[in-house]
Amino acid sequence: MNQTVSWEWELTPQKKWFQLELNDVYNYLGLLKSFVKRELIAGYQQTIMGVFWLVLQPLFTTLFYFLIFSRIVKVSTDGIPPLLFYMSGSILWSFFSDCLSSSMYSFIHNAHIFNKVYFPRIITPLSMVLTHSIRFIIQFAFFLIIYLFFVGFGYVHPSKYLLFLPIVFVLIASLALGIGMIVSIFMAKYRDLEQVMNFILRFVMFVTPVVYPASIIPKAYQLWFWLNPITPLIESFRAAFFSTTIPHHEFIWLSIVTVILLFFIALVIFKRNEIKVMDTI
Repeated sequence: MNQTVSWEWELTPQKKWFQLELNDVYNYLGLLKSFVKRELIAGYQQTIMGVFWLVLQPLFTTLFYFLIFSRIVKVSTDGIPPLLFYMSGSILWSFFSDCLSSSMYSFIHNAHIFNKVYFPRIITPLSMVLTHSIRFIIQFAFFLIIYLFFVGFGYVHPSKYLLFLPIVFVLIASLALGIGMIVSIFMAKYRDLEQVMNFILRFVMFVTPVVYPASIIPKAYQLWFWLNPITPLIESFRAAFFSTTIPHHEFIWLSIVTVILLFFIALVIFKRNEIKVMDTI
């Protein structure tokens, strides 16, 4: 009698370049949910304020930016209320930075699990991004409350581009996840890459319109400024809430293409090295 055998795993001498096996993520959804729950609970255990830090952190950061850049340095906000301007930049940058920073430690922080049991390694960076996405949703809801207060008094006016905000969030998360997956492969072997990445993140923050508007950038540097893929995303977010037009559409499309290509390349590199990298940890 002929029987068809369905294999759960198949070992081959060499993986194909585009053998991404993304269906494995669906098969391990329960594990993914467990990891997300673990990170959410562990992040606020043994803290006095608990989950209230999700609101206090962007609030304190916004007040700090407001004091330094609005009152002391007196940086323009293009007519946007400073509180909303700095909070919008703060929560978006924190979301991107936290997703990237946590996903690049995927192998180092989970080596004790990887050495004991097999599951798709992409579950770990993906769980970190989902965890920070939940945190971001809470912070974004807090931002909306303050924003609606300003709308009620007529200080700001929303635009039709608010409908595209979910795409902006997905692109930011995908960009952070893609970079984080690539870095996690190399960081497993070269630990000093951690210091390099921390420096790069600080540098990129100050060349991204987080605490200042894109309009103050001199024309000589505009091209390099807009080539930063996260710049059009942050500016699109602000345009949706504070104006009726999105600036530099060509750079927005370039950012979208860059994010998609980078994410696909990151998946290929990650899948080809997820098993090999365990020999170096």
